[in-house]
Amino acid sequence: MADEYLLEALGSEAILRAYLFRFVRNPADVDELLQETYARLLAASPRNGAVRSVRAMALTIARNVALDWLRHRDVVPMELVSDLAALDVLDEKAKVDEIVNSHQELALLSEVVAELPARIRQAFTLRRIYGLSQPEIAAHMGISEATVEQLLTRAVRRCADALFAREVPAGQPDSMSARLRRRLKSP
Repeated sequence: MADEYLLEALGSEAILRAYLFRFVRNPADVDELLQETYARLLAASPRNGAVRSVRAMALTIARNVALDWLRHRDVVPMELVSDLAALDVLDEKAKVDEIVNSHQELALLSEVVAELPARIRQAFTLRRIYGLSQPEIAAHMGISEATVEQLLTRAVRRCADALFAREVPAGQPDSMSARLRRRLKSP
């Protein structure tokens, strides 16, 4: 009897695959879950006689297989949890200075961009914030591409000058300005 169910369910394989794909986006996982669905379908023995819809039964089994798989996937073995203490994953003390420095540089750049002349600021934000190409910026602003290039060069130069002028205490983690200085010094 279960063989009959399996044969009928094989006719709905495309529907089962699509249904399982809603739970897992990986085709290899879909294949694995489909095999488990077929195995459970073979093991199923209806309690109350004949099944009205084998397709509905197969879909129900597939849903249960997928939910079981999702539940087990999220379980973390206990030995991994005990090893967390040995890892310095949660030690962010070393990163705090770097994070603060990055925030300070971002605030500085934000001030510099805000103080740029209107046309330069507009070209810069269209390029760096909105990701428009130079031809798109030229069309948007009604100017030539060469003018856009000049405006962007001025904006980048002012931002770089502001970062270079910034005093960075010794022992401070690598800042954007320090990396930029090293890059410009090396041939």
